[in-house]
Amino acid sequence: MRGFVVSVLTILLTVTPLVASSAKAASLWWIKVITTQKTFAGCMREAENGARRSLGDVRVTPDEVSGFSIDQQVYFAITCVERGSDQRAVAIIAGVGDDINWVRQVVQNTTEVVRTSGVPDY
Repeated sequence: MRGFVVSVLTILLTVTPLVASSAKAASLWWIKVITTQKTFAGCMREAENGARRSLGDVRVTPDEVSGFSIDQQVYFAITCVERGSDQRAVAIIAGVGDDINWVRQVVQNTTEVVRTSGVPDY
């Protein structure tokens, strides 16, 4: 295990300065929200419906809904966590872009749309 940790640290210390010198700054903002669904599948349906109503260029995989904001300035990703039979699922919505204020606004708007986009699966 120690050898693995040393290898990973060596790679990070070698690659980080090269990437950092050529990287452009970006801001990450994320929010978690309790949905109206109790299942992972129901939460992912809510995430897809919410994303399609408020964002553009939406892509859907079994574990994630992702894409860009309408203006192509914020990349977003949404996934869900099922919490058990008596609790509602949680959606995690994250956005990345150059302007933290715009990223925050897009993520917050998307969060509200996802939270309210489904019919509860009581």
